[in-house]
Amino acid sequence: MRSNRPKKTIKIPYDSLSDDEKVRKNWNKAIGLYERKEWSVTILRCATCVELAVNFAIRQEMVEDRKLPLPFVNKLLKNSNGIHNKYQNIYLPIMEEYGEHEELKQLWSDTISKINTERNAVAHKGEFRNKSKATEIMKHTYDVLVVIFEIHSSNAELKALEI
Repeated sequence: MRSNRPKKTIKIPYDSLSDDEKVRKNWNKAIGLYERKEWSVTILRCATCVELAVNFAIRQEMVEDRKLPLPFVNKLLKNSNGIHNKYQNIYLPIMEEYGEHEELKQLWSDTISKINTERNAVAHKGEFRNKSKATEIMKHTYDVLVVIFEIHSSNAELKALEI
């Protein structure tokens, strides 16, 4: 047997990945887009990362901790479209009983609302963004992902942001 033969990697279908692994995969994609100087698309991918992270947090709280049925939670997430609805109308109310609630409210004001606003400007108005705005959104996104993953004990490792 040859020792220098490359190992075959098994690619897991995207739909089979856990929520936090989807976040990690999308974050890697956002970094790649940023490195290719695709500023507007980077912002769209960052918003996707945040929404997936919120999905992860909601499922952790509702399915894992509170033992609600997964189909019910999935339907709830599908019907509450967008970062704003999921974060403001599901996630923050769930987290009211925890010490992190104030931090999470501040996270919305300081970062997530800005990510969402920039995403909407690109996606719904067709606006373009420059490097400085993409850099700002990348930093905000990384901060949000770290906070949510720490609170909900994700095993997914995010590439560090090197800008």
